[in-house]
Amino acid sequence: MTAWVVRAVRLPDGDDLDAGITAEGHWSTEPLRDAEPLPGRFALPGLVDAHRHLTVAAGEDGLPYAVDVTTARANLDAARRAGVTTVRDAGSPAGAVLALVPEVDGLLVCGRFLAPPDRYFPALLPEPVPAEHLVDAALAEVSAGARWVKLVADFPHLRDGAFVDNEPTYDLADVERLVATVHAAGARVAAHTTTRFVADLVAVGVDSIEHGTVLDDTDLTRLAAQGGAWTPTLCASFPRRAAQDPAFAEAMRHRLTTAVALGVTIMTGTDVVGTVAREVALLAELGVPPAAALTAASSDARRFLGAPQATPGGPVDLVTYHDDPRSDPAVLSRPAAVFARGVRLR
Repeated sequence: MTAWVVRAVRLPDGDDLDAGITAEGHWSTEPLRDAEPLPGRFALPGLVDAHRHLTVAAGEDGLPYAVDVTTARANLDAARRAGVTTVRDAGSPAGAVLALVPEVDGLLVCGRFLAPPDRYFPALLPEPVPAEHLVDAALAEVSAGARWVKLVADFPHLRDGAFVDNEPTYDLADVERLVATVHAAGARVAAHTTTRFVADLVAVGVDSIEHGTVLDDTDLTRLAAQGGAWTPTLCASFPRRAAQDPAFAEAMRHRLTTAVALGVTIMTGTDVVGTVAREVALLAELGVPPAAALTAASSDARRFLGAPQATPGGPVDLVTYHDDPRSDPAVLSRPAAVFARGVRLR
């Protein structure tokens, strides 16, 4: 087995990184004998995809459909080889991705989508959750190994084959009970929301806001004070909506720059159609400083999700690049070397 010398610019802060990786894949601050230089002049502590659906794909009609666990495993392997060493699966039909948890260190799973009948994509909701079963369903996912639960907190009604009237899916009292119970069980809550119900979700202590396309300054202030996070999933809808409504683009620019100023943890999430590199590029295009856009894809997201930090003797999470992604986020799609939990994948 090979040991490695790592001499690179540590991103996003720009400090010099002078370390080693043992043959067992552990960090070392001591010189290593017979070590080879690891390729790459710039280094990040492993990328994060905080909102991925490994068992979901987009159809030609734009609607999502379910794929099997074998495909999910291939999706995860491809992401890890691309430098995404921490993935949070933000919901899967029937909680199918839970089957992969024992295989992959660095995979966080929300389990099944929590949504009532006719209030989510039918192909992804084989087991709808009526309000009276919401807490029990969440606890069942936690018992099965989920460290997060995914609440579809608002969504249009499915009527006569069409989605209409985007409204909350559960009463606020039910959501409040869910959050308290899940927290007591040692897990956290991620909430899909695209309406002003987001204000109530933040108020009752939801841990991460997914999409959050109508967050306002008050919501962001409270989210920052609570130590919460926001995964805007820009790739999923921003380009289309911005092309239709330039005011939406300016509103998202304001939200993102305000979130950065307030200290909200922003996390990159690709949903079904995006990439981490493209998500970082969109953050930067919307006014997030390049270094902050990189922290959303690495150190800040890793800290929030509980990914391991670089400590002597600990397993290595690292992705290196020949060029500087602060200047061009597309560089993130071209890693020179990848270590995931001590295993070199590239």
